Amino acid sequence: MRVLSEESIAELPQPVQRSLRHSGIVGRNIPTAVRLRQEGQIRKGPDSRWLRFTAQEEYTLDPPGFHWRAALKIAGLTLGHATDSLLDGQGRMRVRLLGLLTVVDEAGPEMDQGTLMRWLNETMWFPAVWATSAVVWEPIDEMSAVASVSTGDLSVRAEFRFDNDGRLIDFRADRYRDIGSGFEMTPWSTPLTEHSLFDGIELPSSGSAVWILEEGDLEYIQIRLREIQYSY
Repeated sequence: MRVLSEESIAELPQPVQRSLRHSGIVGRNIPTAVRLRQEGQIRKGPDSRWLRFTAQEEYTLDPPGFHWRAALKIAGLTLGHATDSLLDGQGRMRVRLLGLLTVVDEAGPEMDQGTLMRWLNETMWFPAVWATSAVVWEPIDEMSAVASVSTGDLSVRAEFRFDNDGRLIDFRADRYRDIGSGFEMTPWSTPLTEHSLFDGIELPSSGSAVWILEEGDLEYIQIRLREIQYSY
């Protein structure tokens, strides 16, 4: 097991160092896999109905990967199930209604980019990986830094924004968005509104994801972290 030491974070940009120290994760072991439980609500567009969901997700850190499984609910009843995954650099999303009808089944280069970007975004829940070779950092200023991650021939990069104490408060990047007739590269943001302690580690626990559009921002998911477990 590898320990996240002061020496291992010494070359990171200052706001990233500050964030790792504030979280309480310095001095702890670096996980090899992560499992968590979430709940929230999601919608397709500004005029669509919000659907509540509960979800479980598992991550690998090297290589980057995840598998997200959600139950979609209306009035407490399960309407369908959704999965989103990144495996061996390939992304895929599927949605089935009532266990019978597949309404979404997407894969391809745009999904590969989108799911790798999602993995980079969700390192907020296992930030020890920021100090490993999986993530490469570029400093910006005292409050932000750019991170990049690669798998195979695919690379993505994004800006992490922190507050004065070191809490992550936003993540900005360009990500492919499904527009029905195809995909369009679109500015994307995940503002964070709450942080909580999980086994003594402070992590983002509540936030949303937003497409930044010319006609106005589209918040399409609101999410809350309920439980997290690390494997070493």
